[in-house]
Amino acid sequence: MNLTLEHFDARGALYRLLLPTNQELLLFFSKAGSLRGGHSHNVPEIVVLLTGKLKYIKRHGEKEEVFELSAGQVAWHSPGEIHMAEFLEDSWLVEFKINSLVGEWVTTDYEPYREKVRRSLP
Repeated sequence: MNLTLEHFDARGALYRLLLPTNQELLLFFSKAGSLRGGHSHNVPEIVVLLTGKLKYIKRHGEKEEVFELSAGQVAWHSPGEIHMAEFLEDSWLVEFKINSLVGEWVTTDYEPYREKVRRSLP
């Protein structure tokens, strides 16, 4: 297995753990108050919050769903499901794209949420 730092900014850091199966786990550290996401993926995704607390905003057509996750809780994103996280505490989480090899999954931005993410950056 190979762990690499993929991105670092004022929100925290993103690491990629390459698995022997040519799949990957993404490990995020996010600081309290930061926003991430504002997009969807073409594959199902599971998110496990390891530490901390976050507020998820998910969009289903014209309807928004808002809920919180605490350490040890899990969220599921269906393909095409728009999601954005606001971190309420410093947090570590893991994302896994289900049944998808490295390079097979695609992210599609949802501009109203992405604009919020960009505005939140210092």
